[in-house]
Amino acid sequence: MKDDNCIFCQIIERKIDSKIIFENEKVMTFLDIFPISRGHMIIVPKNHYLNLEDIPDDDLAEVFKIVKKMAKLIHEKLNLDGYNVLQNNFTAAGQVINHFHVHIVPRSNNDNRFKLKIPRIPANDKELNYTLELLKG
Repeated sequence: MKDDNCIFCQIIERKIDSKIIFENEKVMTFLDIFPISRGHMIIVPKNHYLNLEDIPDDDLAEVFKIVKKMAKLIHEKLNLDGYNVLQNNFTAAGQVINHFHVHIVPRSNNDNRFKLKIPRIPANDKELNYTLELLKG
């Protein structure tokens, strides 16, 4: 499954040059050309899936097996303080390329690249119960 208009499919097919870090029969990892930090990489399944809802479980498991391997690699080789593993779905969540992919973004304690801000005001029980009913109902 490929999409000729997809930039990641074109990278996988070697129609677009990329800096490949790792590859096997199901997954490819390459450096992001718009890196947030040095070592920012993208992990993609070689088959074209739009997002998390679209990818079969076996391919998803293989992708995340490689995510773990690449995370260990960059942590060791780039001497990082940490890293983010990001996976966006649909435009509202920041997905730009409609091919399932995972970012690993190297981080240092003092960088100001981006911060995840989690609200510190708890939801009330009524809101939580309503959401729970929607999801379970």
